[in-house]
Amino acid sequence: MYKLLDEIKVNNGICSLRINKPYKAVFGLGEKFDSVNQKGLNVRSVVREKCFAQGEYTYCPIPFFVTPDGFGVYVDTYVEVDFDFRNDNYIDIHFSIDSFGKVAKVYYFEGSMKQIISEYRKLVGLPRLFPKWVLGAWMSSNRWHNDKEVREQLEENKNNGFSHNVLVIEPWSDLTTHYIVNGCKVELNGNGDYAHLSDLDFKNNDIWPSFPGLVEDIHKDNIKLLLWVVPIYAQDENLETRCNVDSSLKENEYVKKQKYVVMKQNGAEYIIPKVWCIGSMIPDFTNKEAKKYWFDRFSYLKEIGIDGFKTDGGEFVHETDTVFANGMTGLEGINAYPEMYEAAFSGFIGDKGIIYSRAGGVKTPLNSILWAGDQESTWDEFRAMVKAGLSSGLSGISAWGYDIAGFSGYLPTRSLYLRSVEFACFIPIMQWHSDPVSNNRCDFSGAWKCNDRSPWNMAGYLKDEALIDLLRKKFDMHYNLLPYQYMLQMESSKTGIPAMRHLALEFEKDSNVYNIDNEFMLGDSLLICPVLDDYINELEIYLPEDVWYNIYTNEVLTGGKHMITLSDEVIPVYMRNNSCIPLNLNGGVIESSVGNKMDSYNELTFLVSGNGEYEFNDDLGNQIIISWDKDNHQELANKLGIKINVLHIEKDKIYRG
Repeated sequence: MYKLLDEIKVNNGICSLRINKPYKAVFGLGEKFDSVNQKGLNVRSVVREKCFAQGEYTYCPIPFFVTPDGFGVYVDTYVEVDFDFRNDNYIDIHFSIDSFGKVAKVYYFEGSMKQIISEYRKLVGLPRLFPKWVLGAWMSSNRWHNDKEVREQLEENKNNGFSHNVLVIEPWSDLTTHYIVNGCKVELNGNGDYAHLSDLDFKNNDIWPSFPGLVEDIHKDNIKLLLWVVPIYAQDENLETRCNVDSSLKENEYVKKQKYVVMKQNGAEYIIPKVWCIGSMIPDFTNKEAKKYWFDRFSYLKEIGIDGFKTDGGEFVHETDTVFANGMTGLEGINAYPEMYEAAFSGFIGDKGIIYSRAGGVKTPLNSILWAGDQESTWDEFRAMVKAGLSSGLSGISAWGYDIAGFSGYLPTRSLYLRSVEFACFIPIMQWHSDPVSNNRCDFSGAWKCNDRSPWNMAGYLKDEALIDLLRKKFDMHYNLLPYQYMLQMESSKTGIPAMRHLALEFEKDSNVYNIDNEFMLGDSLLICPVLDDYINELEIYLPEDVWYNIYTNEVLTGGKHMITLSDEVIPVYMRNNSCIPLNLNGGVIESSVGNKMDSYNELTFLVSGNGEYEFNDDLGNQIIISWDKDNHQELANKLGIKINVLHIEKDKIYRG
């Protein structure tokens, strides 16, 4: 339940509110990299682009928090909100009046953490249920600059026996226009015309000689294609390519004249002043004609079958004196622009496609998958990723991922890469991604000149043939878990409860878990303990009160602290008593290859513990209900009558591939 608070004080345009309630911990507030529990901190809810080591900054601020003490708060505004959690007995909240002279509504929730998150998400909008293929593995790089390099990676993928369902190409476009396929020369008049598919000459393009054909071939392998975009009209030093500079300059004059770009209050066009894409203008997505013009230019990409976009650069509003067509100023625009951008591209690509964003906010789960932004390949960054995923979930974001072992800097060590893959196989979005060589953040002084974070490149770089087989098993495990992952996304679309859960979400009365940010629950049944340090042979873990089964060894543990011996092969993963995990297996074996098809199962298998009842649903029309105890199981319903297997972890030895 929730209510509106009316105790807000206003003084010189600044709104203040004090929540006089003692609390033990505080969670949420968007994607946070410094700590999951934000108690003791002063938190600014504002979008900030920070390349590497984000610390207290965030790409995705959400002015919502929840406590294990029976209450939570949401401030319904896009202006910056400051939360002061430095006192044990009260919380101070400050924000300004918005561009229209209005004071934000403040919602106060009461209940359990799950109840509060669910009520909050129902208030602001429940997460979208994305197509199931997003839960397959992703391959991505900012160093594949042409048709040949992309096809080489697809061939490497096949030859090494890895399953993937998504491929992301970043440097596909003319980096002057940011929408014309690179290498295609187009002459435009600057009077509102734009390039159509028929205007693109691929025969004389030595970079992408058959871009539509490449898209078709990618789809033949049951892989979806996403393209990288940024919301800019490039100017000055950002006119980066050999093609279409004259056309782009003419287009810039046209959009200025039409006021299709975000403006300044003094009547000039807003120009990105710092960080990235400096000197460029940005489209105003609150202007219907500006939005139509922007997406008319991208329409040919839908025509050739693009499946979505990686919508980068949502943090481009840096100044409060900007003004939008709908009257909004930068007071809200700094935080609102990422969501406007996401909503616009999501509406354009439609229900069958997806977008994948770095910046976001409250409405992000309705339109976009979130990825954790830019990190280097270090253990500190890896630890921050686990925190980012957990805090995102506690803010109502379920479809979340990150770049395995970081995308930039020196190539990761064997241990960092392996442990990062072992973590990634248990989260919703499993993606590897790589920085471009041109960023000069890589060491190519030796013989190895490729910085792709692909499993095959890492095994080659490390001269470790055995590593490729070990990594493949982790990708296979991700696909084994896909029925469970999709069930969790279905649940999130109805309740707002995320797939990747901080322990406090399942065990909120256990104060021992409040500051644990190196373990997590996948749904309510699996507890995962990622290994986040190098050169360690043992790991101390904490299990909440219950009976737990190691899914790899069948070892049985009860609640409390345990010292676990580690190996390269697996990280500690425990199944909760009286639970069920739907899996897609081959030969009843976990870490077994089942391919990348999404329209059938190899062997739909239910791994169960203790006793209980479970209802399984999917996007194929299956509805299966089983009940079980240690000795037997019973099918209570099987709508389509498909064959299923049931394995009881207490009596059936679970084998690994």
